[in-house]
Amino acid sequence: MAASPEAGFLVIADLTGYTAYLAGSEIEHAPAIAGDLLETIVGRLEPPFRLTKVEGDAAFLHAEDGRADGSLLLDAIEAAYIAFRRRLRSIDQATSCDCNSCRLAPKLDLKVFLHHGAYIRGRIAGRDELAGSDVILVHRLLEGTTAAGARANGFVLFTEAAVEALPLDPIALGLMPGEESIEHLGRVATFTWDLEARWQSEAAARRLEIS
Repeated sequence: MAASPEAGFLVIADLTGYTAYLAGSEIEHAPAIAGDLLETIVGRLEPPFRLTKVEGDAAFLHAEDGRADGSLLLDAIEAAYIAFRRRLRSIDQATSCDCNSCRLAPKLDLKVFLHHGAYIRGRIAGRDELAGSDVILVHRLLEGTTAAGARANGFVLFTEAAVEALPLDPIALGLMPGEESIEHLGRVATFTWDLEARWQSEAAARRLEIS
């Protein structure tokens, strides 16, 4: 029986700068640190998102329509980024290890891609997979001009379909409009949310200490 199409949000959380990090770090430590960071990220995204699979230095997740409202999905993404930056800070400040893996870890950042579309579930080589052109699209955003130009800055890239499905007001949120051209899939309107600014606001906030 053919799988029935479903609709929902598709998200990829990708460690920025991981290839350069891995090249300059000890092979014994770098993957473990990256794995720790991905666990931190997924731990904040799950729920409302469900982990589909880990793809090297990235996590691919999804959330079916009706599983959560837009504000909850955004809160989860924001919480994941804040938790990620806090974990990097703790690695930088709390460790006494002087290996390259620990020393260079704070140079990593996080970029998140969020798309809304259709997909089908299936099994390939005994593993559950999501398939469809929208699944391909969100993965191709990793290679787009926004990702290439961001360097080490953390951000969320929403497709227009995701903005409409959440729904969001791009102007009210200060999202930066853009466009990606994807082979065979055409032009995709996008909106970018600066997560670095959100982290700086969090890091600068005064904390109340209770004796």
